[in-house]
Amino acid sequence: GVGVAYRVAQGILRAVSANQPRGAQAAGLDEAELLDLVALGTVADIVPLLQENRELVRQGLARLNRTTRVGLQALMQQAGVTPGQADATAIGFRLAPRLNAAGRLESAMLAYRLLSSQDQTEAAELAAQLGRLNTQRQELTEQTVQRARRQIEANPGNGLLLLAEGDDFLHGVVGLAAGKLTEEFYRPTIVIERGPDFSHGSARSIPTFHITKALDQVAHLLERHGGHEAAAGFKIRSDRLPQFRAEIQALAAAELAQQTLQPTLEIDALVRLSDLDFGLLGVLQQLEPCGQENRPPVLLARDCKVLEARTVGGEGAHLKLTLSDGGPPREAIAFRQGHWLSRVRQRMDVVFALEANEYNGNRRLQLNVHDLKLSEG
Repeated sequence: GVGVAYRVAQGILRAVSANQPRGAQAAGLDEAELLDLVALGTVADIVPLLQENRELVRQGLARLNRTTRVGLQALMQQAGVTPGQADATAIGFRLAPRLNAAGRLESAMLAYRLLSSQDQTEAAELAAQLGRLNTQRQELTEQTVQRARRQIEANPGNGLLLLAEGDDFLHGVVGLAAGKLTEEFYRPTIVIERGPDFSHGSARSIPTFHITKALDQVAHLLERHGGHEAAAGFKIRSDRLPQFRAEIQALAAAELAQQTLQPTLEIDALVRLSDLDFGLLGVLQQLEPCGQENRPPVLLARDCKVLEARTVGGEGAHLKLTLSDGGPPREAIAFRQGHWLSRVRQRMDVVFALEANEYNGNRRLQLNVHDLKLSEG
């Protein structure tokens, strides 16, 4: 959507410029000035970063890192994104969630006001408000995930497709909750905000089950629906929910029963921890921007000695490791995988993406861990 909007704006600006009398002052807006917003919208909407989309994001990131928009400057400061170092990951995990929190919990106009603000004081206040909303959104999402998980685990009818519903589930976070549960259980998941007359559901899926095509097959029960292969939403009369549950789970059972439902990781290269340095990181960063359908390189280091393992973050949410293969110690972090601590032994094989960790002006190499396995050695 943001790419289409940009091309329309670009066409209008060029048409206006072409029709101006010779010698007249040019229009006050350069089309390149919009590219920071194009990068934001493209990454935030999880668009495949391939071909034209990738090039627009590449150009947009360059402009974002020197943006003159006071709203974006305030948002980056609030989110802890250093100007000059913003990449697609910073958009996806720091900037976009704050912008999206406005529409999920209050009004999307808050985000619009921030992006269009010309006043530094107003921009700082709006950025702080979006930061608070994002924290609230995280808390509400986690509460919804916990309640939906209990419901799923208590219902033996949940098989190859997981479904949870609640009268007080919040419409703005049911999709986020479904995404987290799909990641946790590796099953298609639907979370529904149930109303007295109509209910609204949000679905997330796995590569082997096209969720929107599944909804097409039960469209006779739905008021409306839409989405793509991995995510969808719908509206349904509440009295049709039992029949919907039965039919959608039957579809999933027929399609998935003979499949091995286990996530896989494609590893690009086997490396030694002692060979990792900022030179290698610089080479890998030439592949940026990475993102949807254009993932960062995934590396494997075997037989790593675990020098330290502990949980960090609220309630031990993340796993922090210090690893070595005889060379300098390497810091590693497995986000949202604090429960892996019980799996850690003295020697592990580690799958990771290489990145830089910036903190208090210090820049260090860090392994962003995707998976762990006991070393066969």
